[in-house]
Amino acid sequence: FYNLDRVHQLLALLGDPQRAFHAVHIAGTKGKGSTAAMIESILRSAGYRTGLYTSPHLHTFRERIQVSGDLIPEAGVVRLVGQMRPQVQKVQGITTFEIITALAFLWLAEQGVEWSVLEVGLGGRLDATNVIIPDLAVITSISLDHTAILGDTLGQIAAEKAGIVKTGIPVVCAPQDAEALAVIQATCERHQAPLTLVGRDWTWQPGAASLEGQEFAIQHGEESMTDLWLSLLGEYQLQNATTAVAAVSRLAQDGTAIPQHAIRDGLRAVHWPGRFEILGRDPLIIADSAHNGDSAQKLMTTVKAHCQFRRLILILGASSDHANRD
Repeated sequence: FYNLDRVHQLLALLGDPQRAFHAVHIAGTKGKGSTAAMIESILRSAGYRTGLYTSPHLHTFRERIQVSGDLIPEAGVVRLVGQMRPQVQKVQGITTFEIITALAFLWLAEQGVEWSVLEVGLGGRLDATNVIIPDLAVITSISLDHTAILGDTLGQIAAEKAGIVKTGIPVVCAPQDAEALAVIQATCERHQAPLTLVGRDWTWQPGAASLEGQEFAIQHGEESMTDLWLSLLGEYQLQNATTAVAAVSRLAQDGTAIPQHAIRDGLRAVHWPGRFEILGRDPLIIADSAHNGDSAQKLMTTVKAHCQFRRLILILGASSDHANRD
């Protein structure tokens, strides 16, 4: 059922809007949304007109499609749905996510974005976003999730995520379990895609932290960036931030102008709701979108690091496909 033929067909009918902008393509199990938001914020701070496509949304569908931080307006969604309807009807079996992806590409192209950061919806190899030919691919942390679709081992899941790797296109990869990393490295070698590994080529050092945010430093070879600030909490967000900095630095290496102040400003300005988001202070109320075992463990580590409490009340919501060992 999953394939790229339908979305290719629809995009061709729409004039292939995905070819109108540069792109960073991001896959992974955890951290891809936060990393996407950081990369977009840095590119915007560097002066580029940016697009951001993510999923799912928290409050409104419009969050999925953004231009320079502005959500797509309701009128824009309505207009594009009407504009696309005749072409959509020509593509047999087209899925909702494929239509949404095409709509996003159409909006980003129409709005004249220079750089778009595109988050994979599910997996990577057969995800609708994988029709893009990006300037850079990013793979964030991989853990067990959607096992009925992607496979029940880290190696199988990594193979699906690494499906976004394309011949000659650089790849930046977050730290991985050895099984997942072996698959990613083999895929990059097969496609002659230069691979940058966070945790090896780029490292980070945590600094002071409070409920307001955290300081940290990033090291790359003999170079370092100190006194960086991120409002998102949890050391896993420092891993995401280092991955984002490694990504934009790779773009800079390939000729994209990204001054160092844009990295600092972009990280400081990034906002990504639903990730250890503080909704209230008295009592302390935190919302987090942790949805598998790995992210739940990271959430609890962050709670213990930043919160003092006598009693902890957990309100948990989960769909049936996540109510298992994942």
